[in-house]
Amino acid sequence: MKNRYLLLLKMQLYNLFGINRILHSHSKKEKQRSTALGGLAILILGLMVAYSTMISMGIASMGAVNILPTISALACSFITLILTFLKSSGVLIGLRDYDMVMSLPVKNSEVVLSRLTMVYLANLLISMIVVLPSVVIFGANAEAGISGNIIFLLSFLFLPVIPMIISLGLGVLISAISSRSKHKNILSLVLSTLAVLLIVAASAKTQDMNTEEILNIGILFSDMANKLYPPAGLISKAVEQQNWLYFLAFAGMSVFISAIFAGIAAHFYQKMNTAAFHPSAAKFEGKILQASSPFQAMYKREFERYFSCTIYALNSTIGMVLLLIAALLLLFVSPEALEQQSGIIGLSQMLRQVLPLVIAVFVTMTSTASASLSLEGKNRWIMCSVPVRAIDIFNAKIAVNLTVICPFVLISAALSGFKMGISLKQAILLCIVPAAYACFISVLGMYMNVKFPKYDWTSEYYAVKGGSISVLATMGTGMLSSLIPLFVCIAFQNISSLIMAATSILLSVFSFLLYRQLQRYRLYEI
Repeated sequence: MKNRYLLLLKMQLYNLFGINRILHSHSKKEKQRSTALGGLAILILGLMVAYSTMISMGIASMGAVNILPTISALACSFITLILTFLKSSGVLIGLRDYDMVMSLPVKNSEVVLSRLTMVYLANLLISMIVVLPSVVIFGANAEAGISGNIIFLLSFLFLPVIPMIISLGLGVLISAISSRSKHKNILSLVLSTLAVLLIVAASAKTQDMNTEEILNIGILFSDMANKLYPPAGLISKAVEQQNWLYFLAFAGMSVFISAIFAGIAAHFYQKMNTAAFHPSAAKFEGKILQASSPFQAMYKREFERYFSCTIYALNSTIGMVLLLIAALLLLFVSPEALEQQSGIIGLSQMLRQVLPLVIAVFVTMTSTASASLSLEGKNRWIMCSVPVRAIDIFNAKIAVNLTVICPFVLISAALSGFKMGISLKQAILLCIVPAAYACFISVLGMYMNVKFPKYDWTSEYYAVKGGSISVLATMGTGMLSSLIPLFVCIAFQNISSLIMAATSILLSVFSFLLYRQLQRYRLYEI
């Protein structure tokens, strides 16, 4: 069993990081893509480690170094919970290589364990980024002894386990419920979105609790750990009291819960995937066939593809959903009330000035086009065989992204603009700036996916999120293009309108240039 399990895990690692392509590909372009992806990944990891270190040093400078174990455990668990849930639908259920793997002489338990180990290793990287800087700062400033520091260091091995199992269990449950529905993909999308919103709401509730004075922050976070996540309390007690029994209890709890989940998932593995791949029964109705233009036909196809992949729709919709919720919440909380609660003088006026760019930040989180070409996968030959120009296919994919963005932006901008009482000039910018960013992120996502397609995926997750350089590059470029002008406008509020207008013009020109580049590509070249 050990050898088969390790071989399955090795196959997944090779697929995730593209090791086979790097070792055996003779294409210079392919190696350049892999090098670019590796460099981008190292840069992102470096920034995350630096940010985690700054937070730990800030807490230590406030004299609250003793709460670092609790904070690290809560932060690591929450990040793992969110990220694992977003990819939970593509871990155990609905894999493209399911038939191939199940034809091999392997057991369900070996397949499930290899999948869970893959997710664990990804989350272990998150745990290292969050915990290791805290361990160094804690060891340098606290007096926890050698045992306490060793316990804190070893905790990163087990911190991702329980939240990972919770997220995967929730994802499997959603898939099981939605698989019995005729419209299972839409139902799964709705349930997944609701689950993410509940997690975000719980996070907001947790942040609201942090209103005590700095001297009481240790007691506050200890109470939060005991109420919201008892395992974090076990880690805190183990480090503070240098008690290995608490640590062993936490480690044993993590292993026990994961073993139970693995056993249940292995028992129902085939049934879950059979239900996921089995098409729902539908009554056939003869209808008159209607002809449409190439663009309309491709647009309908792209829109159906959008809703057929839960992780694809969830990943590209959640930003717009959060924007709408923020606009709705603003109806019940005035800008002046926010200014009083935060203690930041002039916050309400600043929000009115930079509101278009705040909305633009959410817009840059939404790019269906950055993965739309990759999702064609082994069926990409269809695009090359249909009598349609490449630019018509690109236009359809861009149009789907605009269709997802525009309704949310229009409603959110109208609600927030009305509540904040903006001027006519601000209202014009509220229309122009998000529109410019919507066009920019749509064209940019399409261009990046044309430059860096990923067809050889076994799970849609790898095309949408994991290891997809087009998605990472689009998200990174988009966020920088909105956050940098936002910070500049906050620093120079007197000329914020001019900055936003200039940014919109530059983005429009850049979008036009990228679109002209797209017109030169042919599908067989991609």
